[in-house]
Amino acid sequence: MVTVRCSRKLSRFWIASFIVSLGVVSLISGRFWTQSYPKLKSFHIQPTTLQPFPLIKRHPLAPPYPYPYKFIINQPKKCSNRNPFLVLLVISESNDVDSRIAIRNTWGNESNYRSVDIVTVFLVAISSVTSVPVQKMLEEESATYGDVIQQDFLDTYYNLTLKTLMGMEWVLKFCPNASYVMKIDKDMFLNVEYLVHQLLRPDLSVRTDYFTGLIVANTGPIRNKAIKWYVPEEIYPNKTYPPYCAGPGYVFSGDMAKKIYDISQVITVVPNEDSFMGICLHHLNIPPTKPPDNIFNGHRIDYKRCLFHKLITVHHYGKSELQKVWPDFWGEKALGC
Repeated sequence: MVTVRCSRKLSRFWIASFIVSLGVVSLISGRFWTQSYPKLKSFHIQPTTLQPFPLIKRHPLAPPYPYPYKFIINQPKKCSNRNPFLVLLVISESNDVDSRIAIRNTWGNESNYRSVDIVTVFLVAISSVTSVPVQKMLEEESATYGDVIQQDFLDTYYNLTLKTLMGMEWVLKFCPNASYVMKIDKDMFLNVEYLVHQLLRPDLSVRTDYFTGLIVANTGPIRNKAIKWYVPEEIYPNKTYPPYCAGPGYVFSGDMAKKIYDISQVITVVPNEDSFMGICLHHLNIPPTKPPDNIFNGHRIDYKRCLFHKLITVHHYGKSELQKVWPDFWGEKALGC
């Protein structure tokens, strides 16, 4: 009996200690959260949207799309009274202001191109680091340059498809008169003059149902969970993807923004953004158009001025390299070799 009573007293003691510990931890945690990570009330962000990759019941990697993501930074009048020949949708991370500045000073500078009207916008989401300081920086940057677009989902690699669809939504709602659109990554060299005058050609009638870039075919989803491009069968059961254009940079006619956005509302979203674009094209029965050979490069190549004048994209070009080579594509040098 003595042993039982002692055991009961010890149990009560440990339970009481555990409850007190919880209270202390909660108090400390609450103070730490308040001081270091203030809530985003002023930005009207629903907690349910702050997920690395939004969840649904069917599988933890499948995002609930369509979903009413909201524009929390927008440029709704950027295309007012304009009929842009080309809109550049630049994929960017919310805290990477240096790359955005480099692009504004080089191929993303709208004032560089006087023969056609070109619009540049940067697509970002909610920072996964320290959201409030980055958010304030983005709002100041948006007020200064008027080219930042943001919706209320988390800025992660797995949400790249959502970011691209955000760009499609922005074009169809706020820039529907655009003749052509290009989705391009931030770490790219882009020869806009060659793209406009050699591939798209303003002297010709505007194409429709047009989607082009570096075409990838006969590839399938990766089933290895250890690789970041893993796609489970529950999301995409087929063994191969339809042909698609490699993600670093592809071009499409303005009418495709609405078509792709609309079809994305009724099919399962795949986290690999470029593969998902190919799936959308397949459902629309619009195959990608093969471009002239070697003008879209999905890899890095060494800089040679005359060679780069006959290319549209080159991958893996950082901000410092981009600003170093850009003088060769400005003014009289923009005419080529």
